[in-house]
Amino acid sequence: MTTSVSSLTQALNSTGTSSPSTTGSNSLQSLSATAATSQVGAQAGNTQENQFLQLLMTELKNQDPTQPTDPTEFVAQLAQFSTVEQLTQSNATLTSMSQSLSGMALGQYSSLINQTVTAPSSTVSVPASGSVSENMNFTITNAALTNPNITLTNASGTVVASLPVSGASGTVTFNGTDANGNTLPAGNYTVALVGATSGTSGATTNTAGTLTTTGVVTAVTQASGGAWTLQLQDGQGVSASTVTSVQPTAATSQS
Repeated sequence: MTTSVSSLTQALNSTGTSSPSTTGSNSLQSLSATAATSQVGAQAGNTQENQFLQLLMTELKNQDPTQPTDPTEFVAQLAQFSTVEQLTQSNATLTSMSQSLSGMALGQYSSLINQTVTAPSSTVSVPASGSVSENMNFTITNAALTNPNITLTNASGTVVASLPVSGASGTVTFNGTDANGNTLPAGNYTVALVGATSGTSGATTNTAGTLTTTGVVTAVTQASGGAWTLQLQDGQGVSASTVTSVQPTAATSQS
């Protein structure tokens, strides 16, 4: 790349001291002689750089020798190409760094396998088999609401099940059935802890508290977007970034 630019610069500089016919002949001869030895240095095999030099040579060969292109235009083109090349190299570096960080994250999250974790619960999944048993921990934070319950909503926004709760906190088990005891279709359902409040226009539903899920981590997976998911023993998955506590499984089982 260095040899090519140097030769190109010499050829362009000659336009200011030679006659038009001599300039065109000497410039093209210099460039033609350089083409066979231009691929030297660390970037000798860089296809993009070689193609760019070929474009410059083509531009020189097809210009009017009596009105050659201003050398500053070639300098501007070289500067633009250099900028694009630096951006390409930066992207490659960022990709390499991302892969390294991903490997570090996998090592970090894999240490959670066989550990008991707790994370906020916003969805539950029903497998194709229909067999599910997920414990959801609830904590009431708005005691003024009446009839607190955990609602399950499908993708269409319809509430398909309601699990009543009692007390300020506790655990409710979801077994994959709707309000009538029928097995729900396979898929994901949104869960929320809600309660009712009375007003002049009737009862309204409001958030009554928080829901969390606790389970033993059996595997760690990464989604296409890069997010990490912890697979729990009961078949559910929680986002690794939302985990609020980690406990040794043996200590949890003894409590």
